[in-house]
Amino acid sequence: MKKLFIFSVLVVVFVGFSSCGGTKDNLSSEKDILSFKVGSNTWQLSGTQFSFSYDKGTEIGNLSPSIEISPKATVKPASGESQDFSNEKAVTYTVTAEDGSTKTYTAKAIVKTQ
Repeated sequence: MKKLFIFSVLVVVFVGFSSCGGTKDNLSSEKDILSFKVGSNTWQLSGTQFSFSYDKGTEIGNLSPSIEISPKATVKPASGESQDFSNEKAVTYTVTAEDGSTKTYTAKAIVKTQ
C-alpha cells in the first residue's frame, strides 16, 4: 500500500511538472497570411508580397483588408484596420506566431495604366 501511495505521488508530480509553464517547443511557429481580401477582391500573393491591380482611373486611398492568418498567430496592423494605399504606397504587415517568431509581408494596390 505504501509503495502504491509513493508511486501515485510521483505520477502526480511528474504530470504536474510536464504540463506546466509551456515551453517554446510546445508553441506554434506558424505565421502565415492565408488570405488577403479587400471587399470582394482577393489579392494575389507572391512570396511575401500581396498586390491587386485596380482598373485605370480607380481612386485608391484608405482600404480595410480582411486578413486570415495562421491559427494562434496575430497580425499588425490588424485585420479590418484601415490603411493608406494611395499612390501605390506599400503597407507592411507583421505576423507573429504563438512562439514569438515573426514574418513580414507587404501589400500594394496598383492602378493599371491602360
